[in-house]
Amino acid sequence: MKSMLRVTPMLGAVLLGAAVLPATAADFTLTGTYEGFFVCDDVTGGQGGAFGRAMTMEVVQSGDRIDMRNTVAVDASGPESHSLYRGLVAADADGSVSGYVEACGGTFPHKELVRIFPASPSRAPFSFAADTVFVSEAVPGVGDKLVVESCKWALTRVSTETPRFEACP
Repeated sequence: MKSMLRVTPMLGAVLLGAAVLPATAADFTLTGTYEGFFVCDDVTGGQGGAFGRAMTMEVVQSGDRIDMRNTVAVDASGPESHSLYRGLVAADADGSVSGYVEACGGTFPHKELVRIFPASPSRAPFSFAADTVFVSEAVPGVGDKLVVESCKWALTRVSTETPRFEACP
């Protein structure tokens, strides 16, 4: 939901899964481009609501480090924005990959925790689901109202090519 402004990062938890039938868990990489959607329970300035949007997520894994960049429309009819994430991942004994990511930049200041649920290494195409908590007082179009969201992501990898984006330092 955001771009490249530097914000104070918030630690998040992420459990990531593998797929694409790797020879071993160590051979698997999350690198690629994902498409899907997210739906959110939303409280803006004390008023509850809900919404959903399409989203694209780019992922680059280098060893145990993972960088992510999403693209979404903050408002269904508004311009695209971006969030940047950074974290660490590791493979466990059964081949799934787990770790954490935290929001570390974006189009507007925000904090976000993301937990991505494990996915089977044998599932093709690879996909994962996530729960997030998002907080900001700077969401475009809502003034300085406090926005608190609990969201669910559903993403499927559509490319294993390495995406190019400016990651957090």
